[in-house]
Amino acid sequence: MKDGKLHIPPMPVVVLTLLAIGLGATTMALGLALLGIGSLAFLVSSATDTGIMATIVGAAQLVVGVSALVLAFGLWFQRSWAWGLGLVVFGFSLIVSAASVAAGATVGSVVLLIAVALLVMWYLYQPRVKALYGH
Repeated sequence: MKDGKLHIPPMPVVVLTLLAIGLGATTMALGLALLGIGSLAFLVSSATDTGIMATIVGAAQLVVGVSALVLAFGLWFQRSWAWGLGLVVFGFSLIVSAASVAAGATVGSVVLLIAVALLVMWYLYQPRVKALYGH
């Protein structure tokens, strides 16, 4: 609040923040699920490869999720570092989504994450959005 008035950020900031929160929540849930699946797979001796892959992808999903929530904070408060972190987080999200498919996930299960990541990376390069973050 400035001068007793509620500050509402520009629409691009709101959209990017909501997408980062969505990515963070989704990937954290996926990461926790995969870690659980990986733990269960270790209990079944014949599924150790599946357990290892699920654990690795699950841990990567958790890293993306936590990073996306930190990114949401930076985007909302229009920190200059948020622009670069946005490219890194959504770029890493693409890599993790591809690894998820390689680990056995269906393309349909990650297509929304891939589409959002590509859209946000494109959006971050728009002149108006770059200017909002001092780039």
